[in-house]
Amino acid sequence: MKYVAKAGCRIVGLLVFWILGTVGVLNAANAFNTDSLLRVLDDIVAGRTSIEADKRLSITLSRHKLAMAESDSAIFLALGEMFNQYRKYKLDSALYYARQRVAVAERMGNRDSLSLAMMNEADGMKGLGRFMAGLSILHNLPNDQYVRNSNYYYYLLHSITLSIYKEYSDVEEGEYYQKLLHSYRDTTLNINGNDKVGNVVNLGELLKENGKNEEALKVLTDFLQTNASDVENNATFWCTLSGIYRLTGDYEAGKYCLAKAAIIDKRNCVKTYTSLQDLALLLNEEGDSERAYKYITCAMEDIMSSNARSRLMQVSQYMPIILDAYAQMKERERKLRILFDVVVAVLLLCLAFIMIKLHKRNRKLSEMRLSLDAKNKELTMLNENLSIANNRLGESNRIKETYIAHLFKICTEYIDDMDKFRISLARKLKSGQLADIKAVVTRPVAEEALKGFLRKFDKIFLELFPTFVEDFNQLLQPGAEIVPKEAGTLNTELRIYALVRLGINDSTKIASFLHYSPQTVYNYRNKVRSRAVVGKDKFVEAVQNL
Repeated sequence: MKYVAKAGCRIVGLLVFWILGTVGVLNAANAFNTDSLLRVLDDIVAGRTSIEADKRLSITLSRHKLAMAESDSAIFLALGEMFNQYRKYKLDSALYYARQRVAVAERMGNRDSLSLAMMNEADGMKGLGRFMAGLSILHNLPNDQYVRNSNYYYYLLHSITLSIYKEYSDVEEGEYYQKLLHSYRDTTLNINGNDKVGNVVNLGELLKENGKNEEALKVLTDFLQTNASDVENNATFWCTLSGIYRLTGDYEAGKYCLAKAAIIDKRNCVKTYTSLQDLALLLNEEGDSERAYKYITCAMEDIMSSNARSRLMQVSQYMPIILDAYAQMKERERKLRILFDVVVAVLLLCLAFIMIKLHKRNRKLSEMRLSLDAKNKELTMLNENLSIANNRLGESNRIKETYIAHLFKICTEYIDDMDKFRISLARKLKSGQLADIKAVVTRPVAEEALKGFLRKFDKIFLELFPTFVEDFNQLLQPGAEIVPKEAGTLNTELRIYALVRLGINDSTKIASFLHYSPQTVYNYRNKVRSRAVVGKDKFVEAVQNL
């Protein structure tokens, strides 16, 4: 059942292929989809081993039938099946089974069976190139009217005579054989009976021999359009149609028909064909040397496998032409490959040069980028420093404006106080109040003035930096905070670092401003620094940043 299913799939595939393929066969070359057909043939040629495996399986089944046959008539039929299996596949085996069939027919004593077996033997002789022996067998057939009028008989007469004509005849014999071939074909045409395809092929060949190529083409194409299913598996029809197309100058259509015939032959595992080698020669003339070489190699392998000596000489004539073209093509490919390699090598060198240049440029760009990054960072730092400086300058200006304003106010108040003091002294002097004048002059005014000045300093500074005390204590260790006795005032430690915050870091200047000795200022500063949460070296900077 497995083999039956496989065979059924093949048959369905063939039907679909031919139904689709025969639709496009018209007279114009552009109606032929030859490229797609050649791709189908390429696949078949590449996968021919699987087709041959199916053929060997079919032969095995036929051999099994022969082994199971018991009567002479059954054996005769089984031998006929074996002959047909090998007839276009392995010709020496076909001749062997034909001779076995002759022996059985002689044993049976049936003249028709003997005539058929002898024609099989002549057929086998023809395939092996033994034309004269085959012709002799045909001439020795029993003088039976039925045999003499059979299509198979005249087919053999014609094909053997044609082979002799092509292989052995000289110019003088050519006219004789030409007339003989014409006679055989004419007779075949008359006795072909219901073989419609055989009739139209013979008629086409006859018209072609008479030089009526256009008429022959019309006969075959008209038949194809109305009887496509009858020729779907007939390689002879397509070969004949191809030859006529080529005679009329339509080589594209001829190539298409040869591809059709070659597909039929290869799918049916026929090895005694002419289609594939003719197609190879045509493709070689068109410049498709690689495909031509592949096809002619396949054809030669099939001829050697089938032992078809009658085809060997014909293919041997094609082989040198195609091999030479194939060798030239390979040489061109080799030169192109060398040129391609040289071009690729040059391009690679150019690419390497460009890559090196790009690498150097990228490296320079990278260095420039790093330099720019460094400069950008430096510029950013400078901008930050400038911003800080601007902020400090703004703050310094603000401090200056505030202190100048207060200075003017203090000076004005001091002038007013001095004027009031002068007026008071003048009055006392005029009144003779010398004791009061003495008391006023001997009173310690500087100490009171300093206290007043420090209170004003505290007030002004806390107006400028209202959170100074809290921020300053954040710099000291827990429990070491400095808290003034009165709100809105500073003590000595805070005043010293208030001056530091204002930018006065010199202890001598601070001592002069506060009316302390430099050592006293130094001691106060040291005492506070020892309680700082930051390092002693960073404490002054931290205070200046409050």
